[in-house]
Amino acid sequence: MLSNMDETLIHQAPVPFRMAGVTDHRFFDRYWFEALDPSGEIALITGLAFYKNMDMCDGFFSLQKNNKQYNLRISRPLGDDLESKNGPLSVEVIEPFKRIRLRLDSNAHGLMADLEWNARFPAYAEDFHRTLAGRRVSTESTRYDQLGSWTGWIELEGERYAVDNWWGARDHSWGVRPGVGGFEPPSVSGRSSLLFCWAFFSTDSYACQFQLHEDGEGNRFYFDGQLDYPLGDDRPFVRAVDVEHDISFIPGTRIYDRLNYSLKLDNGDLLNIEAKPLFRGWAYSGTGYDGGFSDGLGLGGARGQTLEYDIYDVSHVNDVLLDGQPHFAGHREQPATVQVNGESATGHMPVMTAGPISRYKLK
Repeated sequence: MLSNMDETLIHQAPVPFRMAGVTDHRFFDRYWFEALDPSGEIALITGLAFYKNMDMCDGFFSLQKNNKQYNLRISRPLGDDLESKNGPLSVEVIEPFKRIRLRLDSNAHGLMADLEWNARFPAYAEDFHRTLAGRRVSTESTRYDQLGSWTGWIELEGERYAVDNWWGARDHSWGVRPGVGGFEPPSVSGRSSLLFCWAFFSTDSYACQFQLHEDGEGNRFYFDGQLDYPLGDDRPFVRAVDVEHDISFIPGTRIYDRLNYSLKLDNGDLLNIEAKPLFRGWAYSGTGYDGGFSDGLGLGGARGQTLEYDIYDVSHVNDVLLDGQPHFAGHREQPATVQVNGESATGHMPVMTAGPISRYKLK
């Protein structure tokens, strides 16, 4: 039950580090990473997570090329092994908040990588997330985000691709949230509609992140964001105080082809942001989110040692095929090219919706 972390003086609960400080089965602790080739040829998302109350560790590695999404999903019992490694996938923090090594070692599916993350901007801690479903806590979590770059290589089906200063994003989140651990406790229904706008992008001179949650009638219940300057720049961060959105959805879908924000900062500056898709929106069922493992239990489900691999056809802007048949995509998250007051940027710019959204005539 004891681990090396128990030799430190940084405990947060009266239990060893191997145990969670809360009893909710949905407790998670997750790394998430994205790498985007600025030429638009290859994109990558990957992640690794512990679920201490489920005694599970899982991870994923998904790559896009030529309108195909290659997905590797991995699970193992957590046991007393608190190393950030799962089968061929490993994450090594070389220097906190500055350098990380990410590896996908040789496996049966011809997908490999050896990459190093280098931070360009400070990590940004989002405002605490807490939502209720009726009177039950649905979400209670912390997340920080950081933008930087990647170097190294990726190998797909025997062909190796150099990764040289690709745009990068990462986040680290922990707490409790829906969709974790194989089942969701019953409760009075929560919100029936949601517009969830999440943005992080960077130019050569600054990075910006913000998040907006509204219901289908435009009532805002979460907004947070800030602008950061590069590491080593002494200028303080600038808080975001308001945002307006104008989203062009492709008819018959919840996928956008153009996205405009007007982001107001507390120093009085206004950022006029336009985003357009770069690659297809990630189909997150391929990563294990949204019940994506073959057992339908999703992230943190109790399934023992597992390695799954499949290839999605994402040629269509909205529909996903697996082995030529329609397949559940899960939620979609969109990499994007961005213009900010005329300056070019790259970003991760998801817009996720549920239920009717009156302003955009989504049913």
